[in-house]
Amino acid sequence: MQEVSFQEYRDLFPSPKVAFDTVAFAELNKKKCQIVHYLIYRDTKIRLGLIVGERENLLCCPYSAPFSIFESNKEERLEHYEQFVQELKDFAIMKGKKLRLVLPPSIYGSVVSKMFSSLMRSNARIVYTDLNYHYPLYKFAHYCVFLERGTRNKFYNSQKNNFQFVKLDTNIDCDVERAYCVIKQNREERGFPLRMTLKDVLATRKIIKADFFVMSHDGIDVAAAQVFHVAKDMAQVIYWGDLPHYSHLRTMNFFTYKVFEYYSQTNIQILDIGPSTEDGIPNYGLCEFKENIGCEVTLKHTIEL
Repeated sequence: MQEVSFQEYRDLFPSPKVAFDTVAFAELNKKKCQIVHYLIYRDTKIRLGLIVGERENLLCCPYSAPFSIFESNKEERLEHYEQFVQELKDFAIMKGKKLRLVLPPSIYGSVVSKMFSSLMRSNARIVYTDLNYHYPLYKFAHYCVFLERGTRNKFYNSQKNNFQFVKLDTNIDCDVERAYCVIKQNREERGFPLRMTLKDVLATRKIIKADFFVMSHDGIDVAAAQVFHVAKDMAQVIYWGDLPHYSHLRTMNFFTYKVFEYYSQTNIQILDIGPSTEDGIPNYGLCEFKENIGCEVTLKHTIEL
């Protein structure tokens, strides 16, 4: 294993599989850790790479993203993953720190299974496991069939309200702020964390393709969403939510339908809705809501080596 400059890493892995693993994203967020290490593993050729952030007693991967994967330019054999994990283990020992990795859910491909197998056979431990929800967009053609009966009735009732759904212009700051303000109010009133500032959102949308939506009622924005295009044929809901004062209108039942409808008309195949757990502890209400609208669940592991 070698440590290289960010310029060399960018040249070695010009097309990362996940948007969060680009050098541009890593450099944008490098202030969130003390040192950024660009690590590559090679034998006769470049095999795998990983961007790692160093903090006090931990090496973090990622240090400012929902997850990270081992980067490669083609499908690599399992033995290369195992050797890379051993090299990472030696690197962590040399630094005198634990290495903490957040793996994507399995919907991001076979690389996730290879990472998990290699890590666990190197005596890594699972710190906690989150429940991650996604919506396969093939389901949208029969949207109501996949709704729980009570949720189906709420959706029908939501259609009676005069909602206006709009996709905003990502390149216009005030449009991005418009969506962000609704999300911020939703998080404050419901007591959920909001880790990205408006400044973070404005900067990130310049390096990751992003979509912003709002839905209004009688001229008032009552729901919003921020979505990143994170991988081939996949987008991830970073934030979405409504204003609690309007929940009696079944705002989210109609809003989620419109978001799913929009992406069903694109080349996106899977909409990653994200976890409904915090450090492995479930929010039962969020789990139930996502399951009731037809989402499916997979596991997302946080692992220490």
